[in-house]
Order: sequence, then C-alpha cells, then structure tokens
Amino acid sequence: MTKITAKQYILQNYANFQGPVNLDYSSPDATFKLVTKEYDTDATLEAGKFLVETIYLSNDPAQKGWFTPYESYIPPVPLGTVAPARGIGRVIASNSEQFAVGDYINGPVGWATHNILEPTPLTIKLDVSKVPHLVKYISAFGTTTLTAYFTATKYSGVSPEDEGKVWLITGAAGAAGSSLLQIVANIYKPKKILAVAGGETKRKWVETLGPNIVGLDYKSETYKEDFTKALGDDRVNVFVDHVGGWILDHATGHMAVHGKIVQVGAISRYNGGDAADNVFNNYSQVITKRLTIQGMVLIDDLKEAPSAIGQLVNWFTSGKLNINNFQETIVDAQGDKFEKIPEIWTGLFSGSNKGKYITQVAAYP
Repeated sequence: MTKITAKQYILQNYANFQGPVNLDYSSPDATFKLVTKEYDTDATLEAGKFLVETIYLSNDPAQKGWFTPYESYIPPVPLGTVAPARGIGRVIASNSEQFAVGDYINGPVGWATHNILEPTPLTIKLDVSKVPHLVKYISAFGTTTLTAYFTATKYSGVSPEDEGKVWLITGAAGAAGSSLLQIVANIYKPKKILAVAGGETKRKWVETLGPNIVGLDYKSETYKEDFTKALGDDRVNVFVDHVGGWILDHATGHMAVHGKIVQVGAISRYNGGDAADNVFNNYSQVITKRLTIQGMVLIDDLKEAPSAIGQLVNWFTSGKLNINNFQETIVDAQGDKFEKIPEIWTGLFSGSNKGKYITQVAAYP
C-alpha cells in the first residue's frame, strides 16, 4: 500500500471581485485554507476518475473571478473545494479509460500537490515528445496563447491579408499580451504596434518580439506624451486591452473611425484600486468614432482549439514564430514552499512576470 500526503488549498470564503483576496490565514474570513489529505495509490478509484500529481500551475487573472460567488461564464466554485487553477500533472493512479498511469495532462488540477480528477472537455492528454519542454504546454500552447490566437484570427476584425493596420496591445508583457504581440507582429504585418507594458525592462523586452513594435511604459510619468509621439499622425485600428481602467479610457480617444476594441481582461480592476481610475470617461468616443467593443472569453472557442494548435504548430515549424520567444516566469513552490501558492499568484497584479507566469509544484525531468 502506497500512501501519499497531499497539500491542498481549499476555497474557504469567497473574495470580493474588486478587492484583494484575504491571505490572513489566522482569520476565519481568510479566502483560502491549507489542508492535508491522504491518498492511497493502490486503492480503487471511482469509475472514470484518476489521481494526479501536480507539476506546474498556471497563474491566471481569471482565477480572481473563480474565487468569487458571482456567476460569469462558469458557475461559482463551491466553497470547501480545492481552489481552482489549471495546470499540468502526471497521472499516478487511474480508473479511467482515457488517462493511464504515467500520462501527463493539462487540466483543472487546482491548488493541490495531488488531486483526484475526472475527465472534462478541458482535460487534455499531452505528448511530451512534441515540445522542447513540458512547460511549453502552458506557455506556447497554453490557454493564454489560444486566447491570443483567437483574439487575432476571430475577434480583431482583420485578416493577415489586411496589412498596414495600427494595433495597440496593453498588458503586452503578460502571457496573453506577449503571445498576441508575436502573432500580430509576425503574421499580420502591421504598420506598427503600440505595446504597453509596466517598467523599462519590460518595455524594452516587448520590442524584441517582432518587427514594427513600439514599447510604451505605462508607469512612466511621460506615458501619455510617449504614446502621442509613438502614434504620430496615425490612429489605432485594433485595440486589444487586457488592463482596463485609465489606460483603456485614455487609449479610446486615439482610435480610428470604425476601429475595433477587443476587451480580453481588466486586470487593473481585479484588486480594487482607485475608483476614479476605473471610470470610462471616454465613452462618447464610441459614438462619434462608431467603435465596436467586444468582449472575449476563451471558453467560447475551445471547440476550435485543435485546429488552432495545428496552426500554431505550422507557424512554429515554418519559422514564422519562435517557440522560445514564448517566455515563462517560473516560481518554485516545491516542498514546504507550496504554502506560498496564493501569495505567488498575487504577483500577477504587481507585474511580477514576463510572459507566462507559472508556479512549479513538483520536479520534472
């Protein structure tokens, strides 16, 4: 009999959507609670279920919504269950026809060193021989890159043949933003891309991801002047926003007539912040410039994910995209460091990452 002691963070109390999670674990109001649970790998699991050891966790802004009681594009997560998170794990026990011991999966593993799962449409068996490293299934082939792919190909309103457009991408150093930046710069042949990131290091980095990219640092005191100078006499045809707040409000005034705004995220609002910075004052521009604003959530397009991955593979193998440019920021949470999982996740909101922000929970060869 082989027993494993798992560590799991349970969603103990719902968080406020526009406020920070409560990480005071001594408080009964703490958002999460760390528990241990024993699993016997020799015990028979319920039919269809399998036991997974987590290797990597994907840190995503969307999790903030999953930690709240509000129903959006998925039902609220029940209290008392493992805090939701996607990640990569290895199957160590199975009573499933779909997943065998030794398989690697990308799916809803949760904040847990080990967890019992059942097959879902979002659980994918991985071929570890197909990519340079397992972690690339979270970065280059992960949900954030798929979000970027569909944002460009389906929601932007332009095709690769529509050359010479002016694009604006905020959150450009993040996972979805940097993936989109590479797709647009290398596939769509834009006249220019204004790429907004936080800090001089990230500003310089995004400019290395493809041609015709002008990096802008929103933390700079001269950001608005820099924006105006970079745009020149042009106007923005496609604005993909991952941030919201005052950056969205400011940029809307620089859109072209009949321009398109694709709203992918609003990370500036997920932890509250200054209410005055979260007011959309420039809404009249939507009327005068006849703008189109469209929200984008990946869940609507997952049925097309296999064809999207096939196209990404073609772009990588043909050299149009460089898989090594889809960077990761990996934080170690192995062993006793697992207790820092929630704090690591909050690094999303302070800009701790370049590219995909990943937490490593167990060793991978």
